[in-house]
Amino acid sequence: MEDKHPNMIPIPVRDLIGGSTSPVNLYVRIGADKFVLISKAGTKTDKERLQSYENKTVEYLWVKREEYGFLMDSNITIAGVLVNQKSLTTAQKTLILSQAAAGVFTELEHIGLGFETYSHARQIVEATVALAESNNNLNSLLSSLNDCSDELLRHSMAVTSISVLIANALNWENKQTVEKLALGALLHDIGLKALPPELVNKPRALMSFEENQQYETHPYKGMQMLLNLGVVPDDVVAIVYEHHENAIGQGYPRKLRNIKMHPLAKVVALANDFCELTVPGINNPTARSPREALVTIEMTMGQPHNKEAFRALQQVVNREYAKSA
Repeated sequence: MEDKHPNMIPIPVRDLIGGSTSPVNLYVRIGADKFVLISKAGTKTDKERLQSYENKTVEYLWVKREEYGFLMDSNITIAGVLVNQKSLTTAQKTLILSQAAAGVFTELEHIGLGFETYSHARQIVEATVALAESNNNLNSLLSSLNDCSDELLRHSMAVTSISVLIANALNWENKQTVEKLALGALLHDIGLKALPPELVNKPRALMSFEENQQYETHPYKGMQMLLNLGVVPDDVVAIVYEHHENAIGQGYPRKLRNIKMHPLAKVVALANDFCELTVPGINNPTARSPREALVTIEMTMGQPHNKEAFRALQQVVNREYAKSA
C-alpha cells in the first residue's frame, strides 16, 4: 500500500472500472506532496491507458479525500448495472463487485468507519447477495476472487458469498436476514484495521504468544467500531464479535458454545474457516479444493461448527461437484 496522505486517497489501478466515466479528477503521485492531474472529472477511464499505467508499475491513482464518496457512489452504481448484464459470466460479475467493494476497504483504511462507508457496504452486499443467490456457482465465485488486489477484501468477499450459499441451502428465505448475514460477513474482519499492519500481515504460526493475544482482540475491536457508529443492527454486530467462536467452545474471544452463539454468526464462523482453506492467504498460501476443505474441517479440525450449517455447506459443495460430473 502507498504511504498515506492527509488529503488524498489511493485507488489501485486494477480496481478502476474501465470504460466508466469518473465523477472526480484522478491524479498520479510524483512526490511526497506532489500530484499531477491525469484525468479530469467527466472523462471516461480508458482500459488500455489503465493497463499502460500498470505496465509502468504505477499501482495507484489518487483522488482528493473530499471527493472519494462521489467515486464510490459512481462505482457502486456501475457495478449494480453490470452484474445484471446477462452477457457477463459469474466470474466477471464477481470481479466487478469485488472492484466496487475494494472502495469500502479503502474507506476503512483511510477515512475510517463512518455512515457513508457503512452505506456503501450495504449497497455492495445487496448486489452480492443477488449474484450469489442467482448463480450458486461455488468454483466460479472462489476462482474469480483470486484477482482481488487486497487479501482482506478477497477473504471478506469469499466469506460473504459462501455465507449466502449456506443460507440458501438452509432455506433461509427472509431477505432482510440474508442481507444482515452478508453484511456481517463482509465486515467481519474490520477489527483488523485497528491492529498494526505488520501484525496482520504476519502468519499466525510465526506469532509470539503476546502477538496472538493481540491478534485475537480484533473481533472485539470490530464490534466496538460498529457500536460506535450507532446505526448497525445488533445481528451484524454479533456476527463481527462472534465470527471466531465455534460450537464446541474452543473459539475466541469468549469461547462460546453452539447454544450461546448468534444464529447468523454460526454460519459466518463456518464460512470463515472454509474460506481460510479455499482462498489463498498469508496463513494458507496453497488453497485447498472445496472438497478438501470440508475434509480438513471435519477430520483435522474435528468439525467444530454448527451441524446444520456444516451439512448445508456439504450440500453446496456436493452440488457443485455433481454439476461437473
